[in-house]
Amino acid sequence: MRLDERVLAAGTTLRFILLLVLLAAASTRMIPLVVWHVLSSPEKTYMEDGCWLASGSDFTASMSENYIHYSRNADAFEACTALYHQDFRGVSLGVGAVVTAAAVALYWLLPAWRTRRSKLAPLDAMDVHGRLRPRLDELVAVAGLTARPPHFVVDPAASTAGAVAFGRWRRPTVRLDGGLVATSATQPDRFRAVVLHELAHVRNGDIGVTYATIALWRVFLVLVLLPWTAMGVDNLFFTGTADGRDELAPFNTHDHVVGVLIVLAVYLTRAGILRNREIYADLMAVRWGARPEPWEVPAPSTTGVWPKLLSRFAEPWRTHPSWALRRTSLTDPRALFALDGLPLFLTGLATDILGSNLGSLPYDHVLPVKELLIAGLVVGIGGVALWRGVLYALLTGLPIPSGWPVGLWLGSGIVAGELIGPAAAGNHWLPAHPEALLILVAALVLVMAWTAQNAQWWIGSWRGRSLGPAMLMGLAAPSLALALVLSWWHAYGSTLTQGWPFTTAGLLGLYELPGLPPARIGPFLQIVAVLGPLPGTDTSIRSLWWAGALLWVLPLLALATGPPARRPKWLARALPETAPSLAPHMSGPGRLLAAGLAGGLVSWAGMALALAHMHTPDPATARESGPFLIAGLMWPILVICTAMALTAAVVAGMTGSAWLPAGLIAAGITALLGAGGTYLLMRTDGCLGPLNTMTDTCRWWPNGVAWPLVREQLGYVLALGTLVAGLSAFAGRSAGLLWRRLARTNPHAAARPAAKQPPRRASHRGARVVAVAVVAATLVVTAFTTDTDTASASRSSQPPPNRMLDQSTRSPSASTARLQGQAWVAVGGGDHIHALQDAQGGFVDAAEAWEKSTSEAESAAAISRLNITCDGLTRVTKRADAYFTVPSPVGQRLWSLMLSRHRRLATVCRELATNPGPASNRTATFANNDAYHSGTTMIDWLAEAGAIRRNRR
Repeated sequence: MRLDERVLAAGTTLRFILLLVLLAAASTRMIPLVVWHVLSSPEKTYMEDGCWLASGSDFTASMSENYIHYSRNADAFEACTALYHQDFRGVSLGVGAVVTAAAVALYWLLPAWRTRRSKLAPLDAMDVHGRLRPRLDELVAVAGLTARPPHFVVDPAASTAGAVAFGRWRRPTVRLDGGLVATSATQPDRFRAVVLHELAHVRNGDIGVTYATIALWRVFLVLVLLPWTAMGVDNLFFTGTADGRDELAPFNTHDHVVGVLIVLAVYLTRAGILRNREIYADLMAVRWGARPEPWEVPAPSTTGVWPKLLSRFAEPWRTHPSWALRRTSLTDPRALFALDGLPLFLTGLATDILGSNLGSLPYDHVLPVKELLIAGLVVGIGGVALWRGVLYALLTGLPIPSGWPVGLWLGSGIVAGELIGPAAAGNHWLPAHPEALLILVAALVLVMAWTAQNAQWWIGSWRGRSLGPAMLMGLAAPSLALALVLSWWHAYGSTLTQGWPFTTAGLLGLYELPGLPPARIGPFLQIVAVLGPLPGTDTSIRSLWWAGALLWVLPLLALATGPPARRPKWLARALPETAPSLAPHMSGPGRLLAAGLAGGLVSWAGMALALAHMHTPDPATARESGPFLIAGLMWPILVICTAMALTAAVVAGMTGSAWLPAGLIAAGITALLGAGGTYLLMRTDGCLGPLNTMTDTCRWWPNGVAWPLVREQLGYVLALGTLVAGLSAFAGRSAGLLWRRLARTNPHAAARPAAKQPPRRASHRGARVVAVAVVAATLVVTAFTTDTDTASASRSSQPPPNRMLDQSTRSPSASTARLQGQAWVAVGGGDHIHALQDAQGGFVDAAEAWEKSTSEAESAAAISRLNITCDGLTRVTKRADAYFTVPSPVGQRLWSLMLSRHRRLATVCRELATNPGPASNRTATFANNDAYHSGTTMIDWLAEAGAIRRNRR
């Protein structure tokens, strides 16, 4: 029984696309940085870095702390950097155009260069007797390439009996070695096998994408990576001062080690793809009539430990598989359905590097295009491998892949990219909390395990001519779910590598609600502070919160469809011989619906208990507090998510195969029932006696009051709840396996024969109808809940969780504080101080002119001058107020005092100009003295802090 390896897409083209996109994205990031490094002015660069220091940011601080400093001075930072920004976009676009043109030219000229270098001769010049042309034409017809036949050439200097296909997609060329041509008559089987193998490469489209990758790869190495490496060496060892280089050494090292990772990822991935395509070409050649004897090549002996280790190490670097593997694959293409760890690890590594090199993409404000691209590549490559592995296992009777090792390998690659690159660590050698990266590993383990088990269901129930549409659906759902996690991670989750920065105090300030939390719900608010930044906080379509529901809607459709009554057409084409039954062991729809109903009842009971617990002896007073309002919004989320997790764990523990989709189906039904219960509670609030939340007035509240609150809760339930339920299913499955193992080892446990259940076709049909209704209800609820207007979504959704950040920051080191003070003075602080002092001196001159005036004309002129001085004081103070806060708390207090006193001086100046007299003049004199002393105090502090020299005035 030989399985057709073409039954499902191979996935190698998708891996080639990953390499091409990775090289293009890395080039678009590296080229502008190299151009800026070469052309930028050191003085302006120093001043632009000074803007960053003047905002209070610290090279050694965490990203959260630097974000807090930036948010306090965002406008001042933008205004400062605009003064010193150096724009080389035109030059970068020009260099990028040159690199692109070089890659296209190399792709176009590479075949001609290879022909000229090897001195290849046309076939007709070597085939003087005309014996090869008819045979080659016959083989081209067998391969189905008569519409666009390849061009045959001969390498007379090559004594080997091989051949190579190369060239462009529309103009392929097959080079025949001189030895192959010489032995074509004596070894016709070998000649036919070698030529058909190369024609298979042409037929499969290997040549175009391979040589496009080669062209882009070589241009990237020479024109992009080499200058990038030179820039990295300059930054690490020559640019700036020794102290500055040491301070930025972690970031620069991380940033430029990425180039080494790109080289490894691209080379090893490309080598693995080419090895697989060699096996595909072998199988196609045999299918076209090639005899297997030419593959009987003796393998070199590798006796001893070290030769074997060396051979295993060298295998991933080769572009051709071993002859032993090629011979075995002719009868059993197991290698094409294997789930090897190294390609998956490299895929995760490459996609992480791709994500760190990708900037903003078109339509990113509508959908997370970047995250969708990354998730599509990760799940597409790993998911195709899983579908193929599951199908091979089902048809050959081997154990079905669980899927979670695939997610573990992919996640390990992503974590390696995060740790080695600068994304997570920033300007540190390692992030403070690298364990937070396990969130990404857990997400990938979840979606890959789901993909494997969902594939098992759909392969057994699909009725179409091809499995392609089923696999496409089965990969779209986990891709969207992973994009949901990645979108949240890039927005909020990545800050967790620096610690948990969100606080309850930040939560209360976020919603701007008055009051202190009642004692009974104080701990609850701490939980809410954790929920705030988790997936589901945004219900706009861009957040993809609705993608979590697909993880249980899609397998529910497979349950509703049921296994086919007859052998499906795709199976007859993939395996013409008699095949084993593929009908999957599915959990009954009725059983899962009952479990979901029980979970819904648990969520309703939990809501009642939560409401009763939150109430104080004086409910009316409690409802007036802001924390109570937050609790009223968030408690259903906790209850429903907990019920979903319990339901998924119990169902997964009691289910045999496909336990994860089964658990998610039951959890999804629990979510719908829980959300429905919350909606009814909101609509009937005031009629529930001790369970009332916001009012005691009994009425049927309008939908406009209840639905917005429920919609906010659904975002968490379908996004966070589905993910939590999936992870809880793993715990339930582990507990179930442990229980079964203990039961088998218990000598007192008597084995009970399984009772035969009578067929219940009517009940099964009814359960399938209910399952379809649940799917339809989920789609309708999701459609009405999702806000497709991005502008209104930003207004209606909850405030951004980054405002919940802990606003406390650690004090910088003495050297950093001195640099921050110097930068604050250099990029504008000193100018503002001098402007304030000049304005204050102008007021002194104008006031003295008024005091010394002896006539009405002189007095009027002095008052006019005083008005101008007052306007100048107001204007200068306003500009200084818009400048950076002083990084030091002591300096900021003195700066605030200086600004307030000059602001007071401007007000008093206006009063003096409006109502001149002894009283107003005396007030102005006092205000002027205060302003003067505040300025001298500020300057003295700057001198003591090392920001300016002691003699500077």
